This record gives sequence, structure tokens and C-alpha cells, in this order.
Amino acid sequence: MTRRFQRVAGAVGAFALFAFLVVQAAPAAHRGASASTAHPCVVATGSGDQAFVRNFNPFNSGSMRDFTQGGIYETLVVSTAFGGGHIYPVLAKSLAYSENGKALRITIQPNARWSDGKKLTVQDVVYSLTAGRQDKYMDRIGLTADNSNIASVKAAGRNVVVIRFKQVDSTFVGSVLSSVFIVPQAIWSKVKNVADFTNPNPVGSGPFTRITRFNGQDYVLSKNPNYWQKGLPRIGCVERIAAASNDAALLQIVNGEADWTHNFVPNVEKAYIAHDKKNYHASYLGVGLPIDLFFDLTKYPYSIPAFRKGVSQAIDRQKVVKLGEYGYAPAVNALGIETIYPKWLDPKLKPLAKKLATYNPTAAKQAFTGAGFTYKGGDLYDPKGDRVAFQIHVIGGWSDWVASLQIIAKNLQDVGIDASVKLEPDWGAWQPNAMSTKFVTLLWNFGGNDITPYAYFFSHYDPSTNLGPGVDAAATGNWEHYSNAQGAALLRQFKATLSVKKQKQIAYKLQKIWLDNLPGIPLFVGPRWSTYSTKYFTGYPTYKNPYVDPIFSTGNQVEKILLSLRRS
Repeated sequence: MTRRFQRVAGAVGAFALFAFLVVQAAPAAHRGASASTAHPCVVATGSGDQAFVRNFNPFNSGSMRDFTQGGIYETLVVSTAFGGGHIYPVLAKSLAYSENGKALRITIQPNARWSDGKKLTVQDVVYSLTAGRQDKYMDRIGLTADNSNIASVKAAGRNVVVIRFKQVDSTFVGSVLSSVFIVPQAIWSKVKNVADFTNPNPVGSGPFTRITRFNGQDYVLSKNPNYWQKGLPRIGCVERIAAASNDAALLQIVNGEADWTHNFVPNVEKAYIAHDKKNYHASYLGVGLPIDLFFDLTKYPYSIPAFRKGVSQAIDRQKVVKLGEYGYAPAVNALGIETIYPKWLDPKLKPLAKKLATYNPTAAKQAFTGAGFTYKGGDLYDPKGDRVAFQIHVIGGWSDWVASLQIIAKNLQDVGIDASVKLEPDWGAWQPNAMSTKFVTLLWNFGGNDITPYAYFFSHYDPSTNLGPGVDAAATGNWEHYSNAQGAALLRQFKATLSVKKQKQIAYKLQKIWLDNLPGIPLFVGPRWSTYSTKYFTGYPTYKNPYVDPIFSTGNQVEKILLSLRRS
């Protein structure tokens, strides 16, 4: 389910120089003699995979292959909320705010190169930041948005780029810059339709750029011979193999066919670790953004806040977590961010957040009837007189979500809603309708790479993230097609101040808006399922050292893992 260790000195948004120090790795280790005695590559497996298509377009989040982002293409920085929050250097050597916070000066790594051997230039960086002018599909900094805060992006010397803002933007590095993948201008400036470009033979600056095998069931990305960080990577290749379901992937990791997966494994201690206690491990990090039940809020009666609050109180989160998620995913309150941003929570709102997330069928029914819903023979009817009914869709191979949704459907039936679970055969059948919320579903939240909750609320409140009903929201995370004018105004205030104290006061107001409207229904932490073998490779994020999100499909954060992996 898509489900090196240097920390930046100073806070994002402060008037300070970000002195980014590249972590030096140990000497490279030799590869295994053969696949029969050792894996020559780190082998990763997924779940619900369709036949692989050779698509390495870093802008195409719906169909690109894993390790495109972070393996082939790099960002200037990697931002993560894990491990207490970090900003790591990549293609940026240093950053500094100036002009009273309205300019960001970025010095790029002077020795960075593309995989074809050509120098990565300041012009490539400027192009990548401003590529939205060529094609809005490439716009990752909001350059073309009506409310864009970007005044200019210009080269200022051989290795320096200066981004000027219309207003102070203290959140830009963590929530925006870290998502901009740098691509070679010479290649991408000639692409006429970026959305449809599969980029089958990519040229990137990342550690694994050579496609040395590709077919419908597996592909191999091998080491970039021109990688600019000396001595890295310390492994020769990364391989992605297909798995039809969680159970199929479990067989692969138990049998030693795969080293790494981010699938749910029920009773992982017995099902996986017990087969090789020395080498088989799991880091099921219960820290992260929540998994929400999402409706399309442009549709009636989902558009009624009281309906969503009633649904929230009708769900037995503790049962869902215990039986559906096997106890590995902590239940959350109605805000959903208490595990990943505990220092940002308004203590005065905790009782309300807890109440709205507490299983209480009686309160749920009262929420419905108080908003004009009625009951006939135990069945719930909306104020227009129609029976409340819907199917919740999920990929059949995602066993944890299937079990969780079956519990949720039964909970909703108990308060009169005609709810049922519809199993989809694979990602291709589920994803287009799920991410446009053409049907009700569980989905992940955006913003987990930010060191503040700004990006989380931005994805739900800002009008620019609301792409409209029936539109795939994979690029923004606004699955519910919702926006909030008051929230958007507060977010502008948030990024316009460099004071963390003021930011926290604004964050409290953002949380109140969430609880008043409940645009998504947080249920449990999106656990960062990571099962991995150290038989051949070590260096993965662990409970003791969660230096980034351990899931290998989490955008640019995976580069930190790929550069930390080494031979056992």
C-alpha cells in the first residue's frame, strides 16, 4: 500500500543560513557473487500491482514507477516530519533568507551532474522551478496559480538561484521547495505534453538512473556511474518486483525473494519476523498523518457537516484498529495530527476532538436528526427524503483496509446507513475513481514531509488545491474537493510570519475550523508499514532511528534511504 543524518541548523523560515552538510558514507561494499547466494540489488515489492509500464515521468504521480522520485530525480532539499522534523541537503548546498524574508537565496552543489555526464547547471534549476510556464502540469511552486506568491525566480551567479516572494513565505522550504524535482532543461523543454510523456529513458541526477531490466513483473534501476556524491550509493542497484496482494508480497519476503515492502502484515512477529529473527525486521511507525474516510463534499448529503460528524461518531475506531489494523495503527481523534505534530495542538480543543472521534451511536443519530435527517423503520433518510446509502471501495488485496472497512460498514449500518464494501481487483480499477472521490473510500493525507502542520491544512483549505468534483486530486491531496476561505486567509498569515509562537496561535484557529467542518474523517494513523530484511542490506529507518518516512514510495524521502543502505 502506497501506502545522512545531518540535521539542519536553524528553523525553516528563520533569518539564518542553512549550511547543508552532505553526509559522508562508509566505503562501498562489494556486491554478492550471484543472485543464488545473495541479492545483487535491494529488492522491493508492493501490493495490488498491475503489469508495470515503463513510465519514469517524475511529474506523473498516478502512473510513474517507484524510485523515479528520489532514485532517478532529486530535489534541492528533503523535508520530513519524522525523527522530530528535519531538512536534509540534496542539490542545495546552502539556503538563506534575505530582504526581510521576501527572498530565498539557494546555492546549488557545484559538482552535481546529470547521468549522461553533463553538468547540472543553475539554468536547469531555474527551469525546473519555473517549468509551470511551459506546462501547468509541471508547476510545483504555484507559479501559475491565481494566488501565486512567487514574484520572480532568477539565476544570480554561476551556482545561485534567488526566489523572491510577494509576501514573506516562512513555509516555502519545507512544504513547497522539497517537492520540486530538478530535471534537465535540454530534455524537458522539448516535451510538448508532459502529462502523457512516459520518459522511458530518463536522464537524472539521482543515485539510480540506469534501467538495466524492465518487464511487466519487475524492473531494475542500477547505479548512476556519474553520481555526484563521492562514494555513494553504496549498493549497486534497486529492483522492484510485482505482487498482486499483501498476501502475495508476504510470501515473497518470507521466502527471501524480496528484502523490503511497505504492506500490512497481520501479526508480523509470527508471520514474518519469526522465520528469521536475526535478519527479518519490522518498523511499523505509529507516527504519521491520518487515514481518513473521504466523501466528495460537492455531493449531497455528504456536503452537510453534521452528517460527517455523525459518521465520525458512528465508527468504532478502537475496533477498527484492533481487528482491521491488528493493533499497529493507533486510533486518532477528529483532528488526526496528534502523533506527528504533538507540539502544535491546541490543548483547549482536545476534548472536542476526542468527543467527535469517540464511538457513540446515540450521539451519531442525534447529529443526523439535528440536521434534518429522519428515520423510517431504522433506516436513515436525508432531509430531501432519500435513503442514505453508499459503497466504500477498496482494493481486494489490501487486507487491512478491507477488514477495517467491513467493520466501518457494519458500524454505519447500525445507525441506519445502507453502507457496504466493494472490492476492486487492483490499483488500476481503484485509483482513478478513488482519488477523484467518485466513490467513498479511505485515503491518505498530504503534508507529512513538512516540519509544521501548514501543508496538511493547506491541502484541505486553500482554493488552489480544490480541483473540483470528479477530478483526480492526486497532485493536491484535496480528495474531498473542499476549500475554506477563512482557513485560506489564516494560512496566508501563517506563512507570512517568521515567529513560531504566532504560527502556533494560527494553527490553533486552523484546528478549530477543521473540527467545525470535518472535511475528512480521521480514523487512524497511516502507519508507515516497513518490513525489511538485513540479510543482505542494512541502513533502513528503524524505531530507534526514524530518519525519514520508511515507505519507499514516499517521493524524495526515499533517496535518504537509498543512500543509507549498504551491504550487511
